[in-house]
This record gives sequence, C-alpha cells and structure tokens, in this order.
Amino acid sequence: MMRAEVQELEVEASLLVNEGGLQCVAVVFVRAPERWSAPEAHSGLLLDGVPVASVDPARAARRGPGLVAFVLEDPMDSRRFRPGQVVRLDPTP
Repeated sequence: MMRAEVQELEVEASLLVNEGGLQCVAVVFVRAPERWSAPEAHSGLLLDGVPVASVDPARAARRGPGLVAFVLEDPMDSRRFRPGQVVRLDPTP
C-alpha cells in the first residue's frame, strides 16, 4: 500500500452529521491544493493528529468542487477544526 505524504490543507468546514437516530459522524471538509488527489478511503491517516476513519469522496462532491471529506474516528474531535485553519494530513507511523 502506498503511504500518503504529509500535506497542508485548509479547513472549509467541520460538521457533525446525523446518520439517523443517535448516530453522528464528524466530517471535516478541506480544500485540496491543485493537482492533488486525496488518499484512498482507508484508515491510518491523521488530520492534525486526529485519527481519520475514512475519506468520503461522495460527500465531498455533494458539498462542492475541490473539496475532500475526512470522516473522523471520534465525533467529539470535530470541534478542533475551524474554517480557514491550516491542518496537516499525515500518514500514521
């Protein structure tokens, strides 16, 4: 498996999305630099030190062009991200 390289990305939004009933997921939308492709949808990434559960291309596409949607493992971590904040996407060691 190819490891992701460290990237700096700008947060566009951080949301808690209700998935039905009491189930919520934290989704952080970031603006991707030109000519950058998001990592494949898998865990093993850290967004500013916060574990990422998956990458959601469909959700990003619905929100707008040039965005990447990261689903965080812990919904409480969504409050750590603010629009305009620059964050680092790192592969886990």
